[in-house]
Amino acid sequence: MAGPVPLYLSPERLEQLQRITDAIRLRAVLYPPPKPPQRRRRTRQYLSGKPNPPWQPPRYRGRRRG
Repeated sequence: MAGPVPLYLSPERLEQLQRITDAIRLRAVLYPPPKPPQRRRRTRQYLSGKPNPPWQPPRYRGRRRG
């Protein structure tokens, strides 16, 4: 398999690319990406501190006639 082709860049272009990469690195350090918000867990209690009633399956409703 052939090796990579050598890429020639003019000194001006090389300097411009180095400045861009330096600016990108500086921005990444100064402005880190925001952390996602924490997931809010459902509490098993009412806000007053009273525990919720135990879970019950829904009651069967007969067929509505009409």
